[in-house]
Amino acid sequence: QHSSRRHAMARAGKMMAMVMASVMASSAVCFSPSLPSMTRAGPMRRNGSNAKMQFGDFKLPEIKLPDFSNAFQPQPKPQAQPAQAKARVIAVTGSSGMVGSALCKSLEADGLEIVPIRRGENGQLQISSEDLANVDAIVHLAGENVATGSGPLGWLGIQAWSEAKKSEIIKSRKEGTEAVVEAINACPAGKKPKTLVCASGVGFYGYTTEDAVVDESSPMGTGFLAAEVCPTWEAAASQASCRVVIARLAPVLSNNGGALGKLLPIFNLGGGGIVGSGKQYFSWISLRDCVKGIRYMIDTPSLSGPVNLCSPQPVTNADFTSALGKALQRPTILPFPDFAVRLLFGQMGEEMLLGGQRAMPSKLQAAGFQFQDNTIDEALAATLK
Repeated sequence: QHSSRRHAMARAGKMMAMVMASVMASSAVCFSPSLPSMTRAGPMRRNGSNAKMQFGDFKLPEIKLPDFSNAFQPQPKPQAQPAQAKARVIAVTGSSGMVGSALCKSLEADGLEIVPIRRGENGQLQISSEDLANVDAIVHLAGENVATGSGPLGWLGIQAWSEAKKSEIIKSRKEGTEAVVEAINACPAGKKPKTLVCASGVGFYGYTTEDAVVDESSPMGTGFLAAEVCPTWEAAASQASCRVVIARLAPVLSNNGGALGKLLPIFNLGGGGIVGSGKQYFSWISLRDCVKGIRYMIDTPSLSGPVNLCSPQPVTNADFTSALGKALQRPTILPFPDFAVRLLFGQMGEEMLLGGQRAMPSKLQAAGFQFQDNTIDEALAATLK
């Protein structure tokens, strides 16, 4: 009896071994890339067993594995995409002004052709479609100075914004921009400028924003510049049949003009001090960053619409006063009180001296622009050297 059990167990073990061998053989056929598709007919013997497996006409499926023969071969480098051609011929209005002359000097230094658009004897821009034939871009900077008045002390801005002066500020921007746009739109297809960069100002955001941060997504503010000058200027430029960039400039720092040019004699004599409370924000940009920014707008097709051209580090009037005094090594202990500002400068002083904006160049930075002067100390050091 025990012998019969041993023989039965032995037969069962041989049968189990035969089944496992068959499974393993099938697995080897399925996953080995070196084995071809096979048709089995007839007996198959495993481990010396007399047991037979009949495959008949059963055909294993052919399995095609990926070809890895070139996996480790060096691959060709991707071809660089050709860079977009940069503007080579630039027309400029206001080319004799502080920003315009610096821009033309920068463009000429790089071998670019400048087409200056000048005023005629009647004070109007002399421009036609013939002037813009084959011009790649036009930069429109011309406009009546908003910080000067009339009379012997007009250059200081004493009571600058008379009704006649305000009318001239608006008229010069509206009519000048309309003349530029009319010339662009009259150019034949294929020969018109691809880009118009038209100046405007951060005064668009008003002068009562206090410490609130404003950028291109912020609404129009209140005041003469915000409600009358900037919207009229920008609306006229937007009618051009090309890419339009509205460069909302902050006060430009230069020792040859602008706000800083007026302040230098006062501070050099030791008469500098905070204006009003000193808490109002002062947005600014160095002249070299202003020029660099305008050129970046020309050569960056993704930029359009309003773009703030100002430093990413606006400062309060008190901080600016301290920085300028430090740069000049002069004391800044004589404050300029509110009532004196209003008495001397009127509405212009209210908006531009006692008010201000904490503007940020969000679109310019998002487009990858790198400022050369990131702080007011850096800007003053570079400007005054």
